[in-house]
Amino acid sequence: MAARSSAPVIGALCSTSDPKAEKANLSEDESPISARHWSVSTGYRYQHSFRHFVGTTEQTQRAAQHTQVVNYINLFDVSVTYKINPRWSLTASLPIMNATRTYDHQLFDVFLHIPNAPDQVSHVNGIGDLAVSAEFWLHRPPAENGHNIAFSFGPVFPTGSDSVRDTVNTVNGPQRVFVDQSIQLGAGGWGISLGTEAYQRVKKAVLYASGTYLITPQEQNGIPNASLAGVKFPPNPLTSKMSIPDQYLADGGIAYPVPKIRGMAAKFGMRYEGVKVRDLIGGSLGFRRPGYALSVEPGMQYERGKTTWSVNIPVAVQRNRKRSVPDLIQGKAGDAAFADYLILVGFARSF
Repeated sequence: MAARSSAPVIGALCSTSDPKAEKANLSEDESPISARHWSVSTGYRYQHSFRHFVGTTEQTQRAAQHTQVVNYINLFDVSVTYKINPRWSLTASLPIMNATRTYDHQLFDVFLHIPNAPDQVSHVNGIGDLAVSAEFWLHRPPAENGHNIAFSFGPVFPTGSDSVRDTVNTVNGPQRVFVDQSIQLGAGGWGISLGTEAYQRVKKAVLYASGTYLITPQEQNGIPNASLAGVKFPPNPLTSKMSIPDQYLADGGIAYPVPKIRGMAAKFGMRYEGVKVRDLIGGSLGFRRPGYALSVEPGMQYERGKTTWSVNIPVAVQRNRKRSVPDLIQGKAGDAAFADYLILVGFARSF
């Protein structure tokens, strides 16, 4: 998403700083041949989650006790876009993930009273859920009035496995377990993705905004909620299976061209992403960790010819692990681990 949403910002900045380029783009879009072309984009997301929150309160004792659960996630996203005409385009996007989740041995000792337990480390590698979407701009690009808004929609296919297992060490020796929901490759159900992006040119600057919402009609995927090998928990019918939650992402801010560097723009904005407590369609039982992270998001974008690069580093200013529906029914409050920051790198090339 980051690579695609950067295109109108960069284009608007370039057309602002160089009227000749705007005329060139206009003549290119008027050509019925060049209007139909392909583009490929790749995105990379690095995430190190280790700070535990219940609500908006950080559980600082977890780090002091060395009982925090740690995730390292490397997520690649490869997208191919076909531009039908200046207003309409089709995109197929496939994520590829490499992730590691570690339960420190101190967690077993302090909370579960299991001494001499080894660290439990699980790994995943593979493809995620394939998304296909159609996008259309309300105004025919390039917009002479300096603003435009687009909407996108399409299905998400359950191509990623929701039942990945890995072998971990326990006090009773190696055991094979389902990896945690936070690093499973797929959600285990079909989805509907809705999105929007918009920009407004203000002199040399550009105001931008984008958002996506993933609707998941299915309630649960049938995978057992059991990621700690060798540990027996009391059965809970409300959370015994994994939930398939709705997810959302919104960002917005301002971009400004860097003086004397053509095609370079500095960005600053806000980013808001998370998992819903209650789904828009369907039930919300099963195990999930709803909540959100609100971040400030500085970044840079650079366009040269048909190639665009972008780097964004959202830094969290608020994290909130909300209570799930089972939590609310049972009067409980679960926790979740959040990252301090993300590293987002994007690359796009038109052909």
